[in-house]
Amino acid sequence: MKLFAFNDAKASSGYGKFLYFSIIAYIISIYIKNAPVVSNALMFFILVFAILSIPVNKYKQQLASQKINLGLITFFLFQCISVLLSTDKATGLSILSLRLPLLVFPLAFCFINFEQRTWNSILLAYVLITSLASIVGFGYGTYLAMHENNTAFYYNDNISELLLGKQAAYFGLYINAAIITIIYLLGNKETRIQRFTIFFYVVIVWLLFVNYMLASKMSTISLFIILIAIAFIRIIRNKKMLEGFILIFAMVIGLVILYKLFPKTVDRFKTITQTGFRFDNTNAENSLDNKFDANKWSSGSTRMALWTCGKEVFIKHPILGTGLGDIRNTLKEIYTEKNFLYALNTNKNLHCQYFDVAVSMGVIGLMIFLFTYFIYPVTTFIKQREDFAICIFICIGLCLLTENMFDRYQGEQIIPFILLLVSKTAEN
Repeated sequence: MKLFAFNDAKASSGYGKFLYFSIIAYIISIYIKNAPVVSNALMFFILVFAILSIPVNKYKQQLASQKINLGLITFFLFQCISVLLSTDKATGLSILSLRLPLLVFPLAFCFINFEQRTWNSILLAYVLITSLASIVGFGYGTYLAMHENNTAFYYNDNISELLLGKQAAYFGLYINAAIITIIYLLGNKETRIQRFTIFFYVVIVWLLFVNYMLASKMSTISLFIILIAIAFIRIIRNKKMLEGFILIFAMVIGLVILYKLFPKTVDRFKTITQTGFRFDNTNAENSLDNKFDANKWSSGSTRMALWTCGKEVFIKHPILGTGLGDIRNTLKEIYTEKNFLYALNTNKNLHCQYFDVAVSMGVIGLMIFLFTYFIYPVTTFIKQREDFAICIFICIGLCLLTENMFDRYQGEQIIPFILLLVSKTAEN
């Protein structure tokens, strides 16, 4: 455990040690199924220890230097305003309570000062814990596949939700963050990391495999985009053309082999092109368990139908939206109006975080969200040439294109935490 021993000169207060281990305990807690109470308790412990870790007379100076964190807090405050403008304030407060991590983590990380070495230890803990969770989840899926004689258990939610409580679209994001983090740690040239280079390369291969088996389209697409970008950046900066092209070639060969061995993931990608829909179609959605049926809903057709409904609502409420508390009832009304029974019966959200923000909080809310979560941080990191932070922010931004990740706690648990964690590495 020497690898994770706490020794940080910048954390002058004794609370620094409690804070450090609370953060690592929080990472463990997010993989404990149906244990939000534990995660919430640790989240608030982190906030308390963070506030206590620096002298009161340094609060103002510390807050003034945390522009990215304050930006995220600004978006949360606008959500509070949106709730106040809603007719159904009870539902709005319920949504707001789910989104508390969007406030607590930015506030807590404002007060945390660690050395780069300590942040890297936390990132390393995230990688190892996530990798272990993926082994447990996939192992259980393999057991069920063999026991039930059903290969569907090798894929999708079956390897992430049954034991870990994470839907594939969300767990794919967790995996992506771990892969990008390993690449960062390997390039960071720390002796303690470099000693285990071969091990970390094996972990990368494993996590790439898990990402593929999760069959979450956007998490796979976003990861592929990021990895290709990293390869080209390193080719250009280091002038290592041969090594870069070998890496890209290896990725392509790996995908071909995976397709031959596990074709269902690629078959799932074919549903993206199935965008035609009828609102009155009462069939269920295609799944990996069965052969694709054009008469059923697909991921592509479902989103096109949902976004059509969302567009009509947005046109009626373009400036401030429906109000955060009223979006669910407003969507139900338009689903009923269009006889969109599939969405009504399954309580579908808009399956796009940007669309959801635009519909619920209007153009103003969307502009605040885009600026505070992506435009300002990414432009800042570009100026600082912080490739790691840029990749994480862009990867999360891409994953939000097809999912409402703020609508489920498994999204709230990771997004503000990992964004602010990588932002801290960029400060040092």
